[in-house]
Amino acid sequence: MSMSTPSISPGSKPPLAVLTARRVSTVIFVVALFALWQWYSMNMPPVLIPSPARVFDRFAELWTDPRNLAYAIDSLVHVVVSVLLAFVLGVAIALLGYYFDVLDLAIYGRLTPFLNSFSSIGWAFLAMIWFGVNEGSVIFATTIVLLPFAIINAGTGLRELDREMIEMGRSFGRGARRQIIWIILPMMFPYLFATIRLCFGIGWQVVLTAELLCGSSGLGMLINLARQRYWTDMVFAVAALILIVVYLTDRIIFAAIQQRLRRRYELT
Repeated sequence: MSMSTPSISPGSKPPLAVLTARRVSTVIFVVALFALWQWYSMNMPPVLIPSPARVFDRFAELWTDPRNLAYAIDSLVHVVVSVLLAFVLGVAIALLGYYFDVLDLAIYGRLTPFLNSFSSIGWAFLAMIWFGVNEGSVIFATTIVLLPFAIINAGTGLRELDREMIEMGRSFGRGARRQIIWIILPMMFPYLFATIRLCFGIGWQVVLTAELLCGSSGLGMLINLARQRYWTDMVFAVAALILIVVYLTDRIIFAAIQQRLRRRYELT
């Protein structure tokens, strides 16, 4: 007589016992990780592995020192501006490929593979040479790295559009501009939202590299300062800050919007 394990359908929620077991295992893993970190830091100099208490003190300093808080705000501005620029440019380029088939190969066969293959460090060095050490270089390098993700996601959304709905809009005399604003973009909204969500997470990774190499402000510059002064605990604190910001933003804001979108588009 065989015993079968209960299966969970993709659309249903897991049982309470499964959720409890997952949470307990997660807590045990985190506690074990911090215990291992504490033990290892006791046997190593602080310049190599600072203790969790030292990192926590630096993390609190990030929120209490106005200068350090200004670095964090500058990085947030760099990420937001870069994501918006990459989003607008990516959607515009994808729309060009949608309306002009002759550009399809140039966009998806040449431009996006080239942008994907060029590293963020290379763009940061080029930005430093072209624009100098300033915020414009950081935004340019971050935007150009995020651009292929925006183009590919927007292009995928355009290929998945309901052709009958587009044809209906044309038959009612909608112009190209009105068709884009009132028909195409609303139908693409799930893909556009996924593009912003993806670019926001990747943007934090890229912006640190750009700020470290060609920035005049931001957390990347703070890491560079900490490297010069051997503040290893500050480097850990900045990494923890970015991890928390990205996680909370994704779980509290983006995940909630994603659930609302899923319910709405499942109903329609």
